[in-house]
Amino acid sequence: MKLKTPFSIFNNPKRDIDRLNKVTYVPTPKKQSKLREEDLNNHLTRYMHKQTGDNKIICRYLGELHTEARHEHSGYSIKTDAPRDHAGKGESFSPTDLLATALGTCFLTVMGITAKEKGWKLGEVTIEVDKTMNKEGPRKIEALSLQIKLPPGLSDEQIKDLQEATRDCPVLRNLKDSMKINTNWRNVKMRNKTFLKFLPTNIFRETPQVTFFDAGVKGSNGSDVVIHHGNAISPPNENDCEQFYVHQHQIDHNLVLDGSRTFTLLNPAWNEPHHIIFLTKRMGALQIPMGTYHRSVSGPQGSMVLNQAVRDRQFDPTTEFIPVSLRNRADLRQAKEAEPILWVYEEGQIRRLKIDNLSIVSKGITT
Repeated sequence: MKLKTPFSIFNNPKRDIDRLNKVTYVPTPKKQSKLREEDLNNHLTRYMHKQTGDNKIICRYLGELHTEARHEHSGYSIKTDAPRDHAGKGESFSPTDLLATALGTCFLTVMGITAKEKGWKLGEVTIEVDKTMNKEGPRKIEALSLQIKLPPGLSDEQIKDLQEATRDCPVLRNLKDSMKINTNWRNVKMRNKTFLKFLPTNIFRETPQVTFFDAGVKGSNGSDVVIHHGNAISPPNENDCEQFYVHQHQIDHNLVLDGSRTFTLLNPAWNEPHHIIFLTKRMGALQIPMGTYHRSVSGPQGSMVLNQAVRDRQFDPTTEFIPVSLRNRADLRQAKEAEPILWVYEEGQIRRLKIDNLSIVSKGITT
């Protein structure tokens, strides 16, 4: 590109900003041949914005740990206060709240841009951002968890477009290497479906006191053995408050090898959001879908479980095992308060038991 001007706008920016109206922007002839008239105007606008500092933010300290930030171009202002756990009163956003807010609003913005470019209207999308601060070392954000609620009526292709757009979020690119970031897409059209199943094992040989069985899971690309010594809880409670794991890029298939283990599953997107599974080896491998919150407890004798996981390309062990506390999630507390669906093994069958007005409705499921 060429600038036709009697002075250099790079040698004295302060002087030149006042004289930018005299600057004529002239793309090269080759560039002009490729741009339509409206493209030239947009190109010039982007150039002028870059030179006049539209992205400048003026921050002022107001006293008593309060600050004000003003967007110079629009004149819009926001105020902050230090959080209650860090010498403040929590009367407004804290600075780290704004960082979390930046990620959520950036997701919404790129989704809106994508919908506009593709010519379809995007209804109301809400994102709940849960910020977790570190407990040791210099104070910083340890993790951000995003619960994304989409409007009804979106096609699978539209949802895919929105998910791909968020992966190109500029804020995400800046933050993903400095903290753990989890996203959970709560697709409204799947809200009424409860998806839970058991994969049976195949016994192919038995000799006296010896059993051979196939524990393989189709598509599994990761496996781990989880041993509970005594009545262990995973993940452990935090100050007497239950915590849960959730995987966004891994499907679990938990097969008991020794002992028994009780799993509690919560999924606010299901019409039956609360399940308790008394898992034994005869029930096969319990499949835990992505986005389902789970915890497990063993009896006094402990237990051993083999997990044959199916992981997608975005799986990262540093972000897939962050405990989520019920204290910080109203939707999980509500799911936990729902009447649980009980799963047990009785008379050679997996039985699904529903507590209904203190009576138990049983449904047998043959493996």
